[in-house]
Amino acid sequence: MGTRKIELRVGILIAVAVITLVGFIIVLGNFAFGGGYTLYVDLEFSGNIQMGAPVRISGIKMGRVSSVDFWGGKIDESQGRRVQVRLEVWLKDDAREAVRQDAEFYINTQGVLGEQYLEIVPGRDYQSPPLAPGTIVLGNSPPRMDLLLSRLYTVLESVSEVLDEEREVLRELLHNSASAVAEVNRQLVDNRDTISQLLVGANELTREATATLGRVNEGLGDPRIIGKTVRDADALLVTANRSLDTLTPSIDRFLGDATRATGLLTEERVDRAIAVVDKAASAATKAGGLIDNVDGLVTDLRSGKGTAGALLVREDIYADLRELLRDLNRNPWKLFWKE
Repeated sequence: MGTRKIELRVGILIAVAVITLVGFIIVLGNFAFGGGYTLYVDLEFSGNIQMGAPVRISGIKMGRVSSVDFWGGKIDESQGRRVQVRLEVWLKDDAREAVRQDAEFYINTQGVLGEQYLEIVPGRDYQSPPLAPGTIVLGNSPPRMDLLLSRLYTVLESVSEVLDEEREVLRELLHNSASAVAEVNRQLVDNRDTISQLLVGANELTREATATLGRVNEGLGDPRIIGKTVRDADALLVTANRSLDTLTPSIDRFLGDATRATGLLTEERVDRAIAVVDKAASAATKAGGLIDNVDGLVTDLRSGKGTAGALLVREDIYADLRELLRDLNRNPWKLFWKE
């Protein structure tokens, strides 16, 4: 009797253990016993998502990732594009109406270092039917934090090298910047009154402009003024048209005369006119030289140069010459006889 009790207890223990194991397998394996359908999501980078990862719609778990297949850039003929990674996603039938044609697929993470899962943002295209089972969609790859950190490290290293190599230049630049700021501050302090006057003037100018625009707006708002302006413009155009009609015959005659005059100006006549002008210019040049010579002669005479100049300037020579002429007049024989 004791042996049978022990065997019964052992059997119960084994049965409980098997049931517990099956329960753990079902829970950890994400088995679903309801109906569902399958979608396919293409990604360039899948991150660390694994088969069996949950699929959430609006934060609610509605399915799982059935498989993660590596395509390695092979061309999918049905889609006409190269595929790196393709996820097979199983969704419950309850999610069918939520996943529309414009739905978006992301790989997200629970917390900072938690498990990765597929997040589906429901679309709003309710005019079109939802995604049909077996549809292949293009998902959004998760950010490459490792690549981002690597590039950030490269940038920081480059900046550090520049700071080390151009330390003196940067120090001078900072010094010049500080000097410039100090100079601007000094100018602002020294010209505080002028700046205040400029601001006051600008404010007054703004008020005057506003008032002027208001008056212009009031003037434009009066339909009588606008009508008068239009009538005056129309009358001006009519007068201008009549004036043009009156001037047109005169202009035609003037253009005809100008055309005939232009016909008389042949190339040969133009050359002759140019030759005459050149000769006149040469004669004018010679006349100018002659006038200069005469002017120089008169200047020399006035200054007493030469016999004629001395005769005009010196009174004694003039008196002696006059006395000589008188003596010759009284004694003409002196021209032929010398004592």
